[in-house]
Amino acid sequence: MERFERLAEQVGVLLNAEVEVQGGECLVKRTRAITISSQNKNFNCVLDHDILFKNLKEDGTALNQAEILLLPEELALFTNALQKHPISWPINYQQRVDINPDIVCIYLSSEETPEDFATRLSAAFNVIEQNTLVK
Repeated sequence: MERFERLAEQVGVLLNAEVEVQGGECLVKRTRAITISSQNKNFNCVLDHDILFKNLKEDGTALNQAEILLLPEELALFTNALQKHPISWPINYQQRVDINPDIVCIYLSSEETPEDFATRLSAAFNVIEQNTLVK
């Protein structure tokens, strides 16, 4: 279990987030403040992103899952950053997107090392955060 906890800590650092280890699962608690503009009104809110890994194998791979909430205008930036990242996606990768008028939810699932999954996600978060600062 010590190996799992060290890995959880490393993933938390990569994603700049708190981690909680419980029963063979690592839940990463990453939040992000955004402003949603709808019907000429602005709403400030904090989004909780659900990121976890579990079922760590001897070879270092695990089942990684993420549920990421984005503004509609951030979706292309986020997915492009994921696709263009130097660490390519593994064969066992799934992505699904639910689109609403004011918020988008992207679901990611892969079987790979948690460090690779977290590194790729962190880079995608950095792209949308840098784009927000430019505006």
